[in-house]
Amino acid sequence: MAFLIPEQFKERYSRIVDEPEKFFEIMDEHLPKSFRVNTIKSSVTEVISRFDDYGIGTKSVPWYSDAFISENPDIGATLEHFHGGIYLQELVSMLPPLLVRKELQKATYVLDACAAPGSKTTQLAALMENKNTIIANDLSYSRIRALRFNLEKTGVLNTAITNYDLRHFPNLQFDIVLLDAPCSAEGTVRKNNELSKIWSFKQINTHSNIQKQLIVKAFQLLRPGGSMIYSTCTFAPEENECVVNHLFDKFEDAKLEKITIDGLKISNGITSWNGTDFDPEIEKTVRIWPHHNNTGGFFLAKVTK
Repeated sequence: MAFLIPEQFKERYSRIVDEPEKFFEIMDEHLPKSFRVNTIKSSVTEVISRFDDYGIGTKSVPWYSDAFISENPDIGATLEHFHGGIYLQELVSMLPPLLVRKELQKATYVLDACAAPGSKTTQLAALMENKNTIIANDLSYSRIRALRFNLEKTGVLNTAITNYDLRHFPNLQFDIVLLDAPCSAEGTVRKNNELSKIWSFKQINTHSNIQKQLIVKAFQLLRPGGSMIYSTCTFAPEENECVVNHLFDKFEDAKLEKITIDGLKISNGITSWNGTDFDPEIEKTVRIWPHHNNTGGFFLAKVTK
């Protein structure tokens, strides 16, 4: 079934996207399947060699050497997928851990604040070579079952699971915090076009209010000198730039780092929306538009304290 784009959706995003027609057109196209080699259990050379033997074609991703695209449906039936040598994961979902790749080498304590089902947690563990400590937290107990399964399947040993509403998380201090916040998920329409049926401003505003509370708490859990990634899989400025700007209004010691990802086309964050001007620093946030890289949609901000 096609993504039936609401007229209000078209109106609002035509104001901020560079090529509206290409953007709306790709929203109805198939999202390429992608996977990440789990370096805890395997290596790129081993996996790609085996896939070649199976007759499974793969395409490398220019901005991440462990990531690949393949349209072969047999990937999900391979031994590599069964035992956790690879992890089926959307490309844009791999971005938050990559933004703190250097910091992970010296991080002792890392918090994945909304972790289930574990895509980013397992990636963090691989980048940390299964060393030091990750706390993988999620509000949903039912989703934690999937998180636990994926941690075990991928051989992750450096991670403990917690089941808190982040807003009530114990007042600890972390070197790195990942907050991939619950959102209206507009950027995932290419894999779930049913979202077009429930899209509404009310949903966007409800998420925005919660996200503002979550980002404040996440920043409070960050130690001085630490790094926090705020991300969503939606286009809505109310859930993206507005949330980061809210953090700037609350904390003078919040700073934004400029984000660059070699090989990936990104767009700078906007600095005003619906008559509200944001802090000029908000331009350092980035939005991933689907038509630029043939991916899902995503938003990223790298905050330091």
